[in-house]
Amino acid sequence: MNDKGSIAIIPIKGTITSEELYFGLISTSQDIIGAIENVEKKRKIKAVIFEINSPGGTPFASKEVATCIEGMKKPAIAWIREYATSGAYWIASACDEIVADELSTVGSIGVMSIRPDIGELLKKFGIDIETLKTGIYKGLGLPYEKPTEEERALLRKELDEIKDNFLNAIARYRKLGEETLKELAMGKVYLGREAQELGLVDHLGGKELAITRAKERSGIKREKIVLYGERKRRGFLRRVIEEILR
Repeated sequence: MNDKGSIAIIPIKGTITSEELYFGLISTSQDIIGAIENVEKKRKIKAVIFEINSPGGTPFASKEVATCIEGMKKPAIAWIREYATSGAYWIASACDEIVADELSTVGSIGVMSIRPDIGELLKKFGIDIETLKTGIYKGLGLPYEKPTEEERALLRKELDEIKDNFLNAIARYRKLGEETLKELAMGKVYLGREAQELGLVDHLGGKELAITRAKERSGIKREKIVLYGERKRRGFLRRVIEEILR
């Protein structure tokens, strides 16, 4: 029996989006899924560790990655460093096991919508905006028009549906009970030890423990670590500026 094999480490850092943004440290679901598909094809790679340090991101991108991890044939270990909140925890929960430091921040399970209201500011500058719409909900969320109560109710319904998707997925992945789900629905964040008590985390530790669990899951004794490209995507404009300053 060959007791040697490789363990891939795939980083998930910064905001999780489906496409590349203009500024900031991000991880795109397209890049993460591409890395997963790559390691699944490599026979020498026996397990995968997802190094997570992220506040979350868009619901679609988070769900897309979690679904891909759920379908993996190789063992998947989530290694939470400083934090894995919101959509980042959604992704972590899809792994076979979760390792986090006792001071890691975990949770913030929920959804929010932010809409700046610049209508009054525009009026101060004497700017009037006239909007012509073909449907009563067309233009919902425009920053210079206050939403009606009907529109607020529609937005709330959408947020509740996304939250239910989020909670149901985590409950299924982590096998959580009804009482724990009620607690999580409040959107609180937890340090590693409390997260472990709630069943959100399996082990308290760091990289070495994550490697140990990956070896145990895959049945290898001696490992080689394969680092998948650090996805420090800083956006098109920032890359242009960096090129100019070189």
